[in-house]
Amino acid sequence: MELYKEILRKANIIPDLHLVRKKEGGGTEGTGPHRVKIIDAKVCKIRDYNTGAIVYGSKLLVEENGEKKKYTFPLKNETGEIHYLVKTLADFKPGDEIVMEFKREGKRGFIDVRLAEKEEIEPEPAEIKEDDIPIIESENYGNPPPEFDAEEDSEVS
Repeated sequence: MELYKEILRKANIIPDLHLVRKKEGGGTEGTGPHRVKIIDAKVCKIRDYNTGAIVYGSKLLVEENGEKKKYTFPLKNETGEIHYLVKTLADFKPGDEIVMEFKREGKRGFIDVRLAEKEEIEPEPAEIKEDDIPIIESENYGNPPPEFDAEEDSEVS
């Protein structure tokens, strides 16, 4: 609702970018592809969604449809290695437009990140007024030069 969005804006609270939602019968599903523009990324402390422990994470600040949103994830995975999103997002810079989408590979889900394809934007046709269109039949350009009246066999010097 627009009222609540306005309250969040005034409180300077940035909403989350939701790439996954829980299904009613259990499990999760993706919310589809999200075309976002990268604004910034910061290291912060977050609560690990698996263990509940406080760990170092990343807060990715993006813009989707003109609205700022954040996406947080841990810097390390369950085995203690650098999270795959850190490796993937390292190839991008602020200002890049990317597509983020939840995908499933077997039982495990992951966030697919790819550079957004440039959309070719066709310029809107300019409005042409009827008065701007010349009417050729009504304009007098004079008589053609004399060489145009010459016969085909004669040579022009």
